[in-house]
Order: sequence, then C-alpha cells, then structure tokens
Amino acid sequence: MNFTQRAMLYISRKKGKTVSLFLVIFVVAVFLISCFGVRNASKKLTRDIRTSIGAAFYIRANTEVSMNENGETNVTANDVHISQNVIDEIMQTGEIKYCNPVNYGFAKSDAIQFIPGDKHTAENNMGKVTALRFSALSPNFTDETAVLTEGKHITETDTGKILISEPLANANQISVGDTLTLTHAKLGEADGMYIDEIYVKTAYIQVQVSGIYKLNAKDTSIKPTAGIAENEIYASLDVLNGLHESETGIYTGEVDFYITDPKKLDGITRNVALLQSIDWTTHFIRINDFSYSKIADRLSSLGDLVKILLILVSVVSAAFLTLLLTMRMRSRMQETGILLAAGISKGQIMAGFLLEVLSVAIIALILSYITSLFVTGFLGHNLFGELQPNLLNEETITTGMQNGLQIVNYLKLSAIEILLIYAS
Repeated sequence: MNFTQRAMLYISRKKGKTVSLFLVIFVVAVFLISCFGVRNASKKLTRDIRTSIGAAFYIRANTEVSMNENGETNVTANDVHISQNVIDEIMQTGEIKYCNPVNYGFAKSDAIQFIPGDKHTAENNMGKVTALRFSALSPNFTDETAVLTEGKHITETDTGKILISEPLANANQISVGDTLTLTHAKLGEADGMYIDEIYVKTAYIQVQVSGIYKLNAKDTSIKPTAGIAENEIYASLDVLNGLHESETGIYTGEVDFYITDPKKLDGITRNVALLQSIDWTTHFIRINDFSYSKIADRLSSLGDLVKILLILVSVVSAAFLTLLLTMRMRSRMQETGILLAAGISKGQIMAGFLLEVLSVAIIALILSYITSLFVTGFLGHNLFGELQPNLLNEETITTGMQNGLQIVNYLKLSAIEILLIYAS
C-alpha cells in the first residue's frame, strides 16, 4: 500500500470517527439540557403547588370563658372591632390576595320555619346570619364541612344575597332565585327559655337565595334553634347592615386574610403583628397553611433529588467526554505522523483537530438543544404535569383549595416514589 492509499484510508476513518464524536456529544448534550429542563420544571411544579394550596391567617377577638352555677361554660367575645382602615393597612404588609371580614347576627322571616332546636318556640324561631365577602372562603366550605350543591357562592360584588342549607330549603320549599324578607332578631334567655330580645321590628331587607348548601357532618349536640348548623344563613355584608346589626366598614367578627404562597405566611404575619393600629391585648392571629407544612419536606426532597440527578449526569458526561477525546487523540497518532510527513506543521495539525472538534460540537449542541426542547416538554408534561394556581379565583374560588387537598394527599408519597410511579 503506497502513501496515497494509506492517506485515503485514514481520511475515510476520520469521517467515521467524526460521526461517532458528533453522536456522543449530541446524546450527552441532550441528557444535560433535558436535566436542566426537568430541574426548571420541578421548580415550577413546586411553585404551582404552593399557589394552588394557598394559605390564610385570621385575626380574631379574644374571648372570655366563664362557668355558671350549673356548670355550663359561657363564652363571651370582647366588644371590639376592626375597621376597614385597619384592614387596608394590613393589606399593605405583604402579598395578600383577598380579605374576608365577617359579621354575625340573627334574623327571622315569615317565609322560613327554622329547624326546631332546644326549647323551640315561635318567638325564638330564628337563624344565625354569617355575613361575609366571600362565602366560599368560610372555614366550613374550605374544610368541606359544607358543600354548595345549587346556585353560586357569594362574592364581594353581591348585595342582598344569601345561602341556606338543603334541609331548611326543603322544609320551606325554597329554591335558588327565590326572594325572601328578613327582619332583625337577637337571641336571649329568660326564665329558662330562649327569647328574641328585639320585640319591636323596625328593620327589614329583601334578599335573594343565591345558593343552597349541604352539610357533610351532622351536629347532634343540644342547641337552641338559632345555633343549629342547618339554620345558619350565609349572607352578603350588606344584609346585616340593612338589619341594623352591623355598620358599614366595621367588623366585629373575625377578619380572614388569604395569600397565594404559604411559604411567605410567617413573614407576612410577623409584619402584621408589628402594627400599632391593632390592640393585640384584645386580638390574636391564627394561621392556616392548608396543610402545606405537611408536604414542604416532600417538595424539598423532590427538588434535591432532581439536583442530585443533574450533578450525577453532569459528572458522568464530563468524564465520558474527557475519556473519549483522550482516546481519540491517541488513536490519531498515526494520522498525525502522516500529516507531518506530508509537510504540515504541528500548529496547523493541532488547529485542524481543534477546528474539527469545535465544529462538530457546535453543530451537535445546536441540534441537541432543539431535540431537548421536545424531550423536556414531554418529561415536564408527563412527569410533573400542569397545575393552574387558581386559589382565590372569584369565579371558581374553591377549586384551588380542592386541588390543594388532592395535592396534599398525593404528596404523602416521597419524591423518589413519585418518580418511580411515573417511570413505570
């Protein structure tokens, strides 16, 4: 075999080695870029889970607990309130999405015969009214103790709207859309009987039934008619104002604040506790992260697992490429000798080798980036899925909370178990 034939043989071998180098760089780059894509997808998943769950804190008045001579416990709330100005100040302390102030009162109606309670009479035929901006954010609905079955929830844009229970609606043949007239009432006790302390009725308001809810838990305790859960009426804030049982912009019940990211809950409540406009001797803060604390470790484990996988892939890929390039250079010693014999300088030979590797690497990286976009999209959709952070959406305000409960149950699995389940 002469010199020309040997040179042509080495050139043909060089083309095969170039293709193999391209394939190796391409595959390694796809793995690395896809790992980074999965890592970003896991971060987005963690963020979306937090915003889907949400969190809340409640400011309430302290209560005075005493026991009478019969051994019965009496709970009396302090005569304190929170004004709209204070609420506006609290809303500026952090990323608070919604505020849900609450007022409480009692109401009667000629069109409603309430479910009879202890010592029921025509005089104490009344129900408790919980007036608020967003009925879906009431603890009974967020805890799924109560579930709306017909109609729609009350929002801050509603006026003259109420929700009633299924048993109360069925007992009085009331449907969604019906209009009722309510009057004010006040539950009291005299001579061992429950009475209405407002004897002369001067306040009336027309309301429309916006929705009907059912209770998932039955209360068997002995209570007056107004204390029975089926007799509770949820109403827009203007209802109690119209019955002269509350004032506009003044809230004697609790005030609930909702945020989209439970990770920021502690920081926001610390800022609120520093406000001087609230008398903290008569108020306290209660927080509710909607079980986020139970899954926080799982989310952290998921992120750590992805990081570990990324580091392992990066180390193995770098070591493999280094070994491949070293072996490639050693295997081309004969080719180098031929080129030197042909009169090509060492500098030109090294520059040619580097140019070859760089050109192959650039083309492989460009194609691997395009390929990894499809790979990352596939993995992100099938491994992590998509979550819509729709907690506190005015139209579907409870969907995010229900998603959050499902996520809490789902993430009781470890991060490794999650990946294994999807891998299978």
